[in-house]
Amino acid sequence: MRVSGVLLQLVGALGATAAMAADVDLKEFRADPPALPLPSWSVVGSVSSMFTDNALFTRDARKSDGYYEPDISARLDGYLTNELSYRLYARAQYEAFATEKDGNAAIARLGGRLTENWNGWRFSAIYENRYDFDGVYRGLAFTSNDVMGSVARDFRINNVTLSPLLLLTYRFSDLAEARRWRFDAVLGIEVQLDPKWSVVSTPLFEAYWFTDGLNSGRQDQLYSADIGLKYNFASNLSLTTTVLYEARTSNVPIRHYRDLRIGPRLDFAF
Repeated sequence: MRVSGVLLQLVGALGATAAMAADVDLKEFRADPPALPLPSWSVVGSVSSMFTDNALFTRDARKSDGYYEPDISARLDGYLTNELSYRLYARAQYEAFATEKDGNAAIARLGGRLTENWNGWRFSAIYENRYDFDGVYRGLAFTSNDVMGSVARDFRINNVTLSPLLLLTYRFSDLAEARRWRFDAVLGIEVQLDPKWSVVSTPLFEAYWFTDGLNSGRQDQLYSADIGLKYNFASNLSLTTTVLYEARTSNVPIRHYRDLRIGPRLDFAF
């Protein structure tokens, strides 16, 4: 990811997934509306415009740039029982940089999810067929099958909502260097200031254990912290401006990096 075709061999050697490194979207794991008698279709997504001081996610030769990132999903949601819901979805997203074109990357996913709601806790089993592209859908880099399990819950205390999430993933891939375990611990925080405004933050920790190819034995850890101001135009339309700091450590020194990002994101659902 985030490399041109001539660097794809290097990507294979390092198993780099630099683009969208912290790509867990907490919205995907939020509580759904009450059970509906019939399945329902929706289109949800976001469009963001960000500045980063490390466009290629590298330890050395840091370069600043701006990028544009649309992220769109089409979903079919329904219920098998009052407590067991399902979701089928297709999702596409990409990052297009203003000048650092080697940072361009794209992902397409087809997936399904089963979620059991038990005493306020949400237990999910998820499968995704994922396609990672070189550039903005320019050429297929590798394909993966991700198998995931998660547990999540929302806690509301006065005007504060806390949304912890634990997620464990194993990736099967046609690129040996991309096969790995991944663990995510995420805490969504939203402080409602009034009906329109809120302060939001999503600190997270990610750990990777690579299992095959030249990456066998590699272990990475990613730490991310952010804070943003969110404005709700309507229940299905909001604008959030965020400042985010991210750092990766690894037992492969070349994979260390840090990154600062700032910019607005428009979220929508129809």
